[in-house]
Amino acid sequence: MLSALVLIENLRWMIPSAIMLGAAPAYITVWGVWRVVSAALPRWVYVKGDDVLFATYHRNLLFFFEVVTGVELIFYGDLTAIQELSKGENCIYMSNHQSTLDWVLASSVSMRRGCLGSTRYVLKDGLKYFPFYGFYLAMHGSLFVKRAGKFRRDMAERQLGRDAHDKKPMWLVVFPEGTRYNPELTKPIQQSKQFSLEQDLQPLENVLFPRVRAVQVCVEQLRESLDSVYDVTIAYGNKFDFAKQHRLPAPPMQDFLMGASKRVHIHISRIPISQVPTETEELKQWLYTRYLIKDKLLKEFYSAECENDARFPGIRVVKPIPLSSLLPSVMLWSGTVIAVHMFQQSRQVYWTFGVGAATLGLLWMCIRH
Repeated sequence: MLSALVLIENLRWMIPSAIMLGAAPAYITVWGVWRVVSAALPRWVYVKGDDVLFATYHRNLLFFFEVVTGVELIFYGDLTAIQELSKGENCIYMSNHQSTLDWVLASSVSMRRGCLGSTRYVLKDGLKYFPFYGFYLAMHGSLFVKRAGKFRRDMAERQLGRDAHDKKPMWLVVFPEGTRYNPELTKPIQQSKQFSLEQDLQPLENVLFPRVRAVQVCVEQLRESLDSVYDVTIAYGNKFDFAKQHRLPAPPMQDFLMGASKRVHIHISRIPISQVPTETEELKQWLYTRYLIKDKLLKEFYSAECENDARFPGIRVVKPIPLSSLLPSVMLWSGTVIAVHMFQQSRQVYWTFGVGAATLGLLWMCIRH
């Protein structure tokens, strides 16, 4: 009986995950056809079509992460930044990093700003080998970087310079901390504090010390085409023991799909690109100052007496995505997955092709990246 209950409970994340991941072969197929068809056309035509496809796939994901989970996203700060679903702009989106779910929340914000298709990422180098997604995200314009001393500035400059030249629409997501903040992993936290002290700076308690290299390259190469920097601070509900004043790890995607956090608090500061420094030391100080502000925001959030009182300062807005803007994508991608798995032959063909496509993508990433 207990095993059956556990299985039923796990289906809450297993079924959505299977459908979302199962759509990858279909998506790669459609994208591949578009890539071939648009090869003889100007590059901007391909980019526009690719962005439209990417937006439809992301809407399918957001349906599961926002609608199916029933999560309430609460926005604070520069509320004009999320008031319109149709006004796009080019920006660098930088956020504190706690969970793999942070990537989904970046899409939630970009969707509300009309920039879902142009969402691209600065990712850890190892993620380029993730089947389907590593290859496609590279083709979509994401940037894979190595940590610390292994950072290849020349490669980053080359790719971003090409994107700027092509005037590619850009909602570039970067997490300057370089790794996730996990209160149970004390070593990175202590290293962050020690580094702050070595720089004669105030240690950060609720975030890690931000690394400037990736941000600097992005600002330098894209500055002429950027409108702003979105400085985003995220706090997950049900992830702080207010009685014991003890912070808990942010939920991974699996737990989130099972309802681990019914509320997510998102504070947004929109900073015009003209206010972002260009000189290295000034940019480093500016970035640290932004993370000092994040630290204080989170300190205030966690100083509440109970979960219901926890909030960021200022007016808050709850703005769900209209279901009508998500359902066509759900019918396209999730519907395809369900349809092909109804018959053994179509299921076999689908996954035979999927494994082949994933293998070719991995080989390409090994050779070219």
